[in-house]
Amino acid sequence: MKNLTSLLFLILVCSVLFFSCKKEFSVEGGLSSSGTWQFNDASKLYTGNIDTAFIQATGTTKSLSLIGRSTDGQQNFLLHLYATDSFTVGTYKASLFQSDFQYFSASTFIYQADQFIGEFIVTVTALSNNTITGIFSGDAEDSTGTKKPLTLGKFTARINLSGNGTGGGMGGGTSAGTLASTAGTCAPITNNGTYTQGIMFTSTNTVTVQVNVTTPGTYIISTNTVNGVSFSKSGTFTSTGINSVVLIGSGTPGLSGIQNFTVTFGGTTCSFPITFAVGTAPPVGDYFPTTTGSFWAYGVLGGKDSFLVTSTGRSKVIGGVSYTVFSTDTIPASGFPFESYYRKSGSLYYENLETADFGFDAGTVSVPNIEYLFLNDTAKVGDTSRSVSFTGKVGSITYTDYIKTTILAKGTAVSGGISYPDVIKVKYEYYESSLTSAPAIYLTEERWFARGIGLVYNSFTAGNNGVIYVLGRSKVF
Repeated sequence: MKNLTSLLFLILVCSVLFFSCKKEFSVEGGLSSSGTWQFNDASKLYTGNIDTAFIQATGTTKSLSLIGRSTDGQQNFLLHLYATDSFTVGTYKASLFQSDFQYFSASTFIYQADQFIGEFIVTVTALSNNTITGIFSGDAEDSTGTKKPLTLGKFTARINLSGNGTGGGMGGGTSAGTLASTAGTCAPITNNGTYTQGIMFTSTNTVTVQVNVTTPGTYIISTNTVNGVSFSKSGTFTSTGINSVVLIGSGTPGLSGIQNFTVTFGGTTCSFPITFAVGTAPPVGDYFPTTTGSFWAYGVLGGKDSFLVTSTGRSKVIGGVSYTVFSTDTIPASGFPFESYYRKSGSLYYENLETADFGFDAGTVSVPNIEYLFLNDTAKVGDTSRSVSFTGKVGSITYTDYIKTTILAKGTAVSGGISYPDVIKVKYEYYESSLTSAPAIYLTEERWFARGIGLVYNSFTAGNNGVIYVLGRSKVF
């Protein structure tokens, strides 16, 4: 939450951690790059050179960066691709968190494209012999916030492929085939794990189905949501014939008894039953309540409550969107609380952040506010999302920042000596890059959200420094 990233991080941690992180990051395993790029915005053809191209791995995600300048050297070109395995020839879409684009000068953010603005598609047409070639087009937002189509985009550059791996990546074609079944029932099929009412699924709750693959390529196999739970898996089939796929469950079953699920792959379906044992009905309510008067007191792990967060019931409109106003103050009250802004849409929880809180020089940030998705309560373990990118300056250097979120776990968790039965754990990685540096993490945050209660655990880590806060007293109305 902004009240945590601002108050806790900026006030209590920032002086030690944050500003020391505004520096250049070295790129390992680079390859002296040369290449070119171009794109058109209907009124002008932009051209330039690619100076640097590299692949970087962060956990299970890989990023491919193409960095360059305009022909006159006055503007900066930055194109990112993302993959969970390796990069291949194929299509990378912003809507699937697979690509984003920035074009900016030292003082102006000229164009930006990502999943929050519209569809932006990059197609890698060749990737071999330490060379990458491709095309791109799609919606971008200019410095006035106006959406414009970019066309005729293309690039070619030298790139070190030694860290790319050999898997299927996120590009490539879509697979084809049929689910193995008998009279509409999935067969053979294997269920694993314990299925009990009120007990949230873990990675052990799986269902194995078989697929007769006729065309290799990427796949998504999933079930419908029944009794509050579902199963799914995505990946790449590398060969034809019979393939076994382990679908991973998510959610919390609300009822006991026999429940029937339908699996879908391409144009085929089959069904299977699961029997849920009698248990306790799961908690109800939001994972981040915003009801008026609700409050949460937090303190350093092992210490006393030191600040209080309250949902005021007031609203504030930012960029045409209405947010619930939260107030944060110390315990005892300082008399100078500050505000933070949240909204919920279905299973999606959003926060509106002021970019001035990210340590840039005053007046240099490309946008004053960003809205980002800090929680999706239907997302599966391992799912990620990414905020819009924004730029600012520290001294003479222009940096690009964004926030990546990852669902770490779902289930029972203990925080501050209290066991919570339905918790979603989320990791937040704060990235930064410049014209000469790859995106690198300068801060890692972890938050635990308990259904019906809210945030119960929050940690910050930068380098060898860190702090953990846990929920003390609270009341949700």
